[in-house]
Amino acid sequence: MAEENFSFEQYGIFSDGINTAKTLNNSVGDGMTSLNELKSKLAGGSIFMGPAADSAVEGFGKVEARMSTMTNNFNTISSFLADSAVNYKASDEKAQKTISMENGVVKIGAAAQTSNTGNANQDAIYNYLAKQGFNNAAICGILANIQHESNFNPQALGDSGTSYGICQWHNSRWDSLKSFCSNNGLDSTTIDGQMAYLMYELKEKYPSIYESMKNVPNTEQGAYDAAYIWTVKFERPAGMEASGAKRGNTAVSKYWPTYKA
Repeated sequence: MAEENFSFEQYGIFSDGINTAKTLNNSVGDGMTSLNELKSKLAGGSIFMGPAADSAVEGFGKVEARMSTMTNNFNTISSFLADSAVNYKASDEKAQKTISMENGVVKIGAAAQTSNTGNANQDAIYNYLAKQGFNNAAICGILANIQHESNFNPQALGDSGTSYGICQWHNSRWDSLKSFCSNNGLDSTTIDGQMAYLMYELKEKYPSIYESMKNVPNTEQGAYDAAYIWTVKFERPAGMEASGAKRGNTAVSKYWPTYKA
């Protein structure tokens, strides 16, 4: 689904959140005032009501403490939202005054950049990775590797029929791809199924690579480094150092000029 974009002033998400927190805070404050009045009356009558009044006063005291914690929490939320609004409006030009909504979910920040090169599979892979929060340098590195592995063909076979897909998953990794897709209602022969598995594999089986790719600088050098890291740590082809350098150069010469910020 295409994303709808709203300006900060039009949507007012921060001010709405702050006002809601303040309203809730005021309601809790009114409740605390009433509670204190009742507690005072009970305390004054304890000489007549005995232990029952004392127990009630103690109980009200505990409730009051919890309500006090609630008011502190609401104040913290209000302050956080106010700070977020300031930081948001002062953010980089691309994200400034942009709020996106996708499938009914509001997202703060610029809508992810999309690719429209005419290569449907390349575009789908770029768009998927961008929505996962990878910067352009990281995506360029991954695209360079996928080009060299499969030329973006999700049904590519390699290594005498033992490797498959855009990343040429080999033997047991291919079996894992098929199992993951089967268990999640996906088609392992498609870009969508393979990208879903790729993200699962990165996060669950190669978290250090995932973190490295998420943190490469969004620069030409970052694109080179991302391609090299992906080659030697994720794809691991024969002669991986030389392959890493070759794919790094592909990321810089072919993909970075297209996708650089």
